[in-house]
Amino acid sequence: MERRKAIKNIGYGSAALFSSSLLFGSLQSCTATPKVDWIPVFFTPEEAAQMEKICEGIAPKTTTPGAIEAGVPAHLDEAFSIFSTADEASYFKRGLAVFVDNFKDNGEVSFNKATTEQVTDVINAYYKRYNDQPDILKNYRETYNDPGEKSDEFVEAHFVTSVVDATFRSYFTSELVGETVMRYDPIPVKYEGCIPYEAGQKSWSSV
Repeated sequence: MERRKAIKNIGYGSAALFSSSLLFGSLQSCTATPKVDWIPVFFTPEEAAQMEKICEGIAPKTTTPGAIEAGVPAHLDEAFSIFSTADEASYFKRGLAVFVDNFKDNGEVSFNKATTEQVTDVINAYYKRYNDQPDILKNYRETYNDPGEKSDEFVEAHFVTSVVDATFRSYFTSELVGETVMRYDPIPVKYEGCIPYEAGQKSWSSV
């Protein structure tokens, strides 16, 4: 699957995405870290493995690096450990568990047996559902600050929207993607605030 098509699919109903409360700008751009070398501090080892699979489904490796190669899962682990509140951490982890448990209901196989493309398809199916049933995200927004136990539907919506948003933020601010995929100037010596855009040009790297 081409990256442009994958991102277009993931972006179905992208207006429903919520900005993550994680301040990624407060961290240095993530570096590509082999998955066998990073030790999770926020996630359990099982959750970390699940996050790798989900992040790769959101930003799969094609002719350009995937999320794992760009170090996204390890970066999110660090970011969540530093910036998430107790409620955000609880919602995200519970939502991850619900997402994994419900995976077969939304796809063709169980999560553990799913391919990267099947993970992409399931994420996309969530956004199609959110587009077709806008009350799901409307209720999520309206009840976010309400006290009391949150429903599985609430934490599931929190996880899906947060993990997609966070993965893309981390991916496009990663050192690897910034230097090899986007337009990159290692020694910028001139600031131009207004440059004509030509169709098809890549966005400038932020690293």
